[in-house]
Amino acid sequence: MNKLIILLLLVTKSLLGQNVETDFSACYSMLSVLEAMKTDLPSEKVAKKIDSVLRTKPYQVMFQHYNRSWRPNHLPEQVFKRMILSLKFKEQYTKGENQRADAMFSFWQKEYENLNLYRKNLQLLEKINLPKLIQKGVSGAQKWLPPSMNIPDFFFFIHPNGGSTAFAINGNQGYDFFQLDKTKDGLIDVQKLIDIISHESHHLGLNTKDKSFTTGKDSLAFRFLMTFVAEGTASKFVDNMPGGIIPKVSKGGSRNYDSVIKQIWEKYSKEEQSLYMSFESDFEKIYNGTYNKDSVQNRMTTYWLSGIKGRAYFLGAELFGAVYKAFGKEKLFEVMEDPTMLFKIYNLAVAKLRKKGIKAIFLSTWLTSIF
Repeated sequence: MNKLIILLLLVTKSLLGQNVETDFSACYSMLSVLEAMKTDLPSEKVAKKIDSVLRTKPYQVMFQHYNRSWRPNHLPEQVFKRMILSLKFKEQYTKGENQRADAMFSFWQKEYENLNLYRKNLQLLEKINLPKLIQKGVSGAQKWLPPSMNIPDFFFFIHPNGGSTAFAINGNQGYDFFQLDKTKDGLIDVQKLIDIISHESHHLGLNTKDKSFTTGKDSLAFRFLMTFVAEGTASKFVDNMPGGIIPKVSKGGSRNYDSVIKQIWEKYSKEEQSLYMSFESDFEKIYNGTYNKDSVQNRMTTYWLSGIKGRAYFLGAELFGAVYKAFGKEKLFEVMEDPTMLFKIYNLAVAKLRKKGIKAIFLSTWLTSIF
């Protein structure tokens, strides 16, 4: 038992000085639940076993992720529990009750119907050196953060999920056991995992100082902008995404830019002009009072962050990519530290890039005067 605990709960000191707690015990705990469902155990007792697992830190963090301020009650804990129970006890959950749970169900059903594959994947997970991978991922992310921002200590966990492949929230990083990428040989794709860790670590390290604004509209606009800052900088620099109009920052590549993302990126590239127009229109609606906090959150959920890679990733990458392409890393870091500078510096960058033949898109002049 002690050996198992050592395998599942590791605390490592990274090359950059973080303490990182690494935990994939939830994979074993949930396997126990699924195994119990294969027996004659009644639904009430299985439900209690699920309750016990859902009280653990990985799942409590997962519910924080799914039920953020801009999407409250996106996945209630009891809905998730009943969805799992319905793998055997069909009456527990009806498709259509919850969009997130509906999408998760197919992953859980696949695993439930082949527990031998589940066990095999657990054995593969045990064999990789997670602390070493995390060190590499963190190191890659830190290179694209200003010197004033350091990736903090964090809790790293892998758990059965079926939704987000990876996420970062409140000093935690969560990864879906069901969706760990595999190589052609059927092994865990270590490089892809490193690249995802880099992306999520960048989110934890991006610690822009709180700004004080004289108006509620400025405050709301800044919160809206910060999604583009976080996802745009991680996408352009950590993931080394291409344009759009703004080219890649280096010759190398990231496994986060796979064939699926390539198709999405190419679609956004064709729509780039309209994306800029939508971006400006949303700021106009914030400042003319059409949008309030709730409508901004809804707009973010249904448009800018919808799908596998939302439009905010692409447009944010173009905005910050232009700043870097025109002025270099030092100016990029200044804007990352104070995003209220972004629109003004971005337009200056566009003017400079156009002289070099890169036809970047200007933002309306009025945007450069907000904040």
